[in-house]
Parts: sequence; structure tokens; C-alpha cells
Amino acid sequence: MITHYIFDFNGTMIFDSELQRQAWSKMLAQTFNHQMTETDFQTQIAGRNNSYTFDHYANQPLSADETADLSARKEQIYRDICLQRPDKFRLVPGLTEFLDQVKTAGYSMNIATASEKVNVDFFFDQLGLNRWFDHDKVVINDGGLPGKPAPDMFLAALANVQGDPTTTAIFEDSPSGIQAANQAQVAKTVLVVEPNAPTPMMPKTSHIDDQISTYQGLFDRLSQ
Repeated sequence: MITHYIFDFNGTMIFDSELQRQAWSKMLAQTFNHQMTETDFQTQIAGRNNSYTFDHYANQPLSADETADLSARKEQIYRDICLQRPDKFRLVPGLTEFLDQVKTAGYSMNIATASEKVNVDFFFDQLGLNRWFDHDKVVINDGGLPGKPAPDMFLAALANVQGDPTTTAIFEDSPSGIQAANQAQVAKTVLVVEPNAPTPMMPKTSHIDDQISTYQGLFDRLSQ
């Protein structure tokens, strides 16, 4: 039985890949004169923290101040796009009901995301996440832990809600996130796939227990 639920956010709780692609494409073109490809997005951006991505395209490690400045610019572009696209900036179908079921059952939930704090604050404000999650327990991209595919962020998020990996499901959408979930050695690794989006290019060694595009009916399957 699954009694702990840990979520990545982007691409898992909201289907925002189109919005992220728009923001990153604009940012990389403006800053590095680089035309982003789908391979770029899947391997160097999705699931990664901003520091990793900026270092990669700069071809050198950037200073903390440089990374912070670039991150602020990129995330402002992203948030502006979100507010312009309410058709995309919303919770995945069935997720509201699923989270209500988990909460009613008394099970624990948390988020471990590569998003920056300012974006997590934005998500909580705009999407009403306080209804289900304790903001203070969410694990974010603050440089304090290795980023995915290392499992540290998921393990920290689990520890923050006194979770046990043997009764935990992790929800992810990116190759690096799936690798991190596998390394965390949890009971279930669930791949969330956005309808009509490019199929994630998963390493052959990845282990996926379930694949979903909606959370409808999922609680009953996982809680048995």
C-alpha cells in the first residue's frame, strides 16, 4: 500500500512543457545565441536545476551572482507566459480530486522540484497548493542539495514528511527525475506524460511502474 506521495511539479502537477519550452527557447536565444532543440530540452533542461543548464550553455561554471541573475530573468519570462496562458497553467486533469483523496485518507504528500523559490511561491499563490501541501516542507532548487538525477531532493522531501521509501510513490515526467526516483528506491515510480507532447527520452536502465496522463482513478490503484 502506498501511503506517501512525492511529486515533482513542472510536467507532473501541471502540463507546462509548452510554456517551459517557450521560456527556455527565448532565454537561450537571447543570452547564448542558441536555438534550442528538443534534445536540448530533454537532456539539458527538463528536470535539471538552472545552474546546471546555464553552466552547460556557457561552457564554463558561472558565478553564483551570474547564475542568480540569469535565473531571475528566465523565471520572469516563464511566469509572464503562465499568466498569459490560463488554458495551460492549471493542475493536471484529475489531480485536484486525487490530492483530496490522499488528504482525506490521512496520507502524506510533498513536492521536490527543480523550480526556484520564487516560482514555488508563485505556484502556491496562483494554484492554491496550501490546500494540500505544507510550503515549508517542500524541497526546492536552492543549491543546498545535488540536483536530479541524484536522489537527494526526493529523499529530503520524504524525510520532511516522515515518509518511508517502501510505502512511497514518486511522480515524475523527466528522464533525470525518473533516474532520481529509481535511485531513491521507492515502492512505485510513476511517469506522468502530457498528452500530445514528445515522448520523454528515457535511459534504457530506467524503471517505471506506471504511466499516466490523468490522475483520475489512480488513488484506488495505489492505495490497495
